[in-house]
Amino acid sequence: MPSKIKLLVTAGFLIGLPVLLSAQNNSSPYSILGIGDIENSYFNRYTGMANAGVALADERYINNSNAASLTTLRDHFFSFEVSSRFKQVVYSGAGVITPNNKSTDFAVRRVNLAAKLTKRWGSSLGLMPFSTSNFSYVTIKNIQGTPLNVAADYEGEGGVSQFYWSNAYKVTKDISIGVTSSFLFGTMNQTENILSNPLATTLTTKNSIYLRNYYFNFSIQAKKKLSSKWMSTYGVTFSPKTDLYAESSVLVTSNDVTTIKSEITKNDFFKLPSTTNAGIGLIKDNKYTFTVNAQLQNWNALKYSGSNYQLVNSNKFSVGFQNSIKARNSYNQEYEKGFIQLGAYAGNSYIKINNSQVTDFGGSIGYGKNSKSSPLGYILSLEAGRRGSTNSQNLQENYFNINLTLSFLDYLIGGKKYY
Repeated sequence: MPSKIKLLVTAGFLIGLPVLLSAQNNSSPYSILGIGDIENSYFNRYTGMANAGVALADERYINNSNAASLTTLRDHFFSFEVSSRFKQVVYSGAGVITPNNKSTDFAVRRVNLAAKLTKRWGSSLGLMPFSTSNFSYVTIKNIQGTPLNVAADYEGEGGVSQFYWSNAYKVTKDISIGVTSSFLFGTMNQTENILSNPLATTLTTKNSIYLRNYYFNFSIQAKKKLSSKWMSTYGVTFSPKTDLYAESSVLVTSNDVTTIKSEITKNDFFKLPSTTNAGIGLIKDNKYTFTVNAQLQNWNALKYSGSNYQLVNSNKFSVGFQNSIKARNSYNQEYEKGFIQLGAYAGNSYIKINNSQVTDFGGSIGYGKNSKSSPLGYILSLEAGRRGSTNSQNLQENYFNINLTLSFLDYLIGGKKYY
């Protein structure tokens, strides 16, 4: 198949997967707040290093955590990647009853196409989740104006997706700059079912919020040779405060048949905070990589709060290590045969509930392998962590993730290929 046709087929596949990206089966109690659980993983080569890849770049794999890294891709090649994740969560804490304390989920989480178009310019298109919401719980609710208490069942699902176009330009031999222009869009749904036993009727209220707007991330990467054996790399990304336009609607039905109320209740917006991500990497003999990342989101400036909760500044600190395994192909060129990774992370979520901030910490391990004579490669990474707080009234989430990224590399306009 000619390279241009392969590129068009790949691009069509990229555009046709948004429905898969929206799949979400894990129940996450904390996703009822804000815009749900904001995604902390980039589902790329550096996931096995606790996603500590802001300062790193690779000639084969797409680093979507820093657009400036695109200038490191191979000249005139394109890369296509599909990433998926299996996630299992075990819940503990107040109100959790076995065996209903586990949930699992499997979904495609990222599709990404990137190319080195000129010697100094790299570009990329991608789609991945920005946030997800999925929850379910039962409580007792008083019918206002009556002594009647009834069971109320609440379910929520939805989230925000991110379609992005990243571009990078190499300013000097050692400095590159980049920008990621994204369109955020999605729907958050919450359904309340109230069963009135005396009346033998079910009253269902569905509240929906439609979110959308453009979102930008500016980035820079630099490197400096320290000695004949050591290279240092640096990366910084910044996203300014952004308004997400929000249109809210409500639909009330009786016994899922009779419509009692259906209207758009208000047009508003939800603010996203400014986000800064910075990293430093040290590479020895082009084989061993050590990296450190720090991230901060300034939620305090937005002043969001509600009953028993508020949105506060979040942060995350990650460290990673990688051992790159080298080999030579039939052209006697050195190439990366594979790699082994380790990582650890700890941080505070943007949610503070019952006066206790939700924390998240864990570790990761990764393995990648590149084919010697074909354009294929894969990355497998495992993550295990715990999310919760010190307050005994709050739930704890013990999670285990299996991430798989498949990579396809090919020449844009034909010619001799070296994999």
